[in-house]
Amino acid sequence: MDENEIHMNENTIENTEISRNKREGVLRTEINGFDTLFAGGGIPRGNSVLVAGGPGTGKSIFCRQICFNLVSRGMKCMYVSFEESKERIIKSMEKFGWDIKRFVDSGSLLIQKINPLDILRMKFGSIGGSGSATELSYKIKPLVIPKDFQPDVIAVDSLSAIIEASVTKDKNYRIYLQQLFSFFEETGATSFLITETDPIPSRFSESGIEEFLADGIIVLYNFQKEDFRENAIEILKMRDGKHQKKIVMMEITDQGVIIHPEKRVLVNNY
Repeated sequence: MDENEIHMNENTIENTEISRNKREGVLRTEINGFDTLFAGGGIPRGNSVLVAGGPGTGKSIFCRQICFNLVSRGMKCMYVSFEESKERIIKSMEKFGWDIKRFVDSGSLLIQKINPLDILRMKFGSIGGSGSATELSYKIKPLVIPKDFQPDVIAVDSLSAIIEASVTKDKNYRIYLQQLFSFFEETGATSFLITETDPIPSRFSESGIEEFLADGIIVLYNFQKEDFRENAIEILKMRDGKHQKKIVMMEITDQGVIIHPEKRVLVNNY
């Protein structure tokens, strides 16, 4: 078998795998140990999923690793940052040994840095907003996707930056959230939305609205135990996705995140 035949066979296997996942309606993240937490082997496609947790829990790493894994398999991902620059995101991903720049250059991974203040001004006319501006905001998309780009996954980092930028949180933020989740549903993409919480949260988003709008909630923890900290992960809910209901150990290595489904973490010990 010559080199061309080998490449053709590899491409056929990869395309078959992607087609099978699309047919089954399952998105495999390819994060070591994570997909096995689901009875179906992955997250139901098209779901909007909150990735909630406090500082240092690995939320951004988790979402960026999903994007890298998927673009490596021929899919398209869009990563929207309201805080970090495109260059900083690429650099952070390269630290894990992920050759991400070639996917950015090829157009498989679209990284956008957006100022949340610009979004609020564009949608509501001002930070405070007004009745007429609110009506106008429905005509403006909450995110901009290039016409020739159809992402399989959209990651937003983070919703907390939007609410911090909005003075009238109960008005503008609620409207933006409703439009954002509707927008994701229209695109058909599986979306991951990062939210900041307390280290051991009693609720899993800034306003509480996100929890009801989202199809799924993945919670990341960073427990302190004696003189060290232990990372853990929990699938709190997932619409149309039967999953294990326990908190398990999560490890952040120099090559990315690894989940240990067999190692249960007991919260009441902390």
